[in-house]
Amino acid sequence: MQRREMALPTVKRGEIWEVDFEPQTHKEEPGKRGRPALVLQTNTLNGARHPTTIVVPGTTKIYRDAQGDGFPLRIAIGKPGSMMEETDLLIDQIRTISNHRILGSKPIAVLGANHLKRVVEALAILTA
Repeated sequence: MQRREMALPTVKRGEIWEVDFEPQTHKEEPGKRGRPALVLQTNTLNGARHPTTIVVPGTTKIYRDAQGDGFPLRIAIGKPGSMMEETDLLIDQIRTISNHRILGSKPIAVLGANHLKRVVEALAILTA
């Protein structure tokens, strides 16, 4: 009997998907099944069905400093779309994942243009 593979979802830059980060190989940020992650990768690769996707993990362990959210290491995004809890994006935890780690058939949210701009600005600071 042949095993049938489930079709992988097509993701787009700016969408937030649930991702399975288990198993984790490092201790910096604990892994978790069903963690939100922002798709950062260009739609050129996304549309070509590239086998991996560059994402920014999210966390519900909120951090607020005197300026509001820990920028540039974190970006507070609130509860967009169908997200149930406030979420911060962990800019310093950017990673590339196999598309098989993306859960569900649709994104749980789409990040607004202003938030996406802040993510890009934070990445520029951290990678300059």
